[in-house]
Amino acid sequence: MTMRLAFLLLAALPAALSAQARPDFSGTWKHASSMPANYPGSNGWGIPSPTVVITQNAGGMTIESGQFGRQSMKVVFRLDGKDNVWEGPSASQSGSTAIVKWRTKASWDGSRLVIYTWNTALNQMRDTMSLSGNTLTIVRATEQPGPSTNATLTYTKTP
Repeated sequence: MTMRLAFLLLAALPAALSAQARPDFSGTWKHASSMPANYPGSNGWGIPSPTVVITQNAGGMTIESGQFGRQSMKVVFRLDGKDNVWEGPSASQSGSTAIVKWRTKASWDGSRLVIYTWNTALNQMRDTMSLSGNTLTIVRATEQPGPSTNATLTYTKTP
């Protein structure tokens, strides 16, 4: 009986491991939809970018998009669970700009990647990313001084 149980557990292991495979989010992604519709972000923070370009390797991920303010920006995430801190530009809705400290962190939740972005202007964003074929789904939560927002963003991969 014990031998049979051990065999069944070993037989199920490859299926369990493949179910937990970590996807590669690399590619160019076009915004397809938002829930709620016409999601505006949170006062310019977390706005769905029309295009998102992701590069990924075993150690990290770079996301280039306009979701961090008015201008496109490259944001780097380490995939080892450690923080990444750097200084970079930020702009308010009124147009004033400043150099702020940015901090990012990423962690895996099964096949989903949860990424966090903070800056010293008190903006915070958490995206939970998942893939299904050529569809990237991002469940986004933003916080800042003022209103906090939540949305589900869907992107399709371009060839």
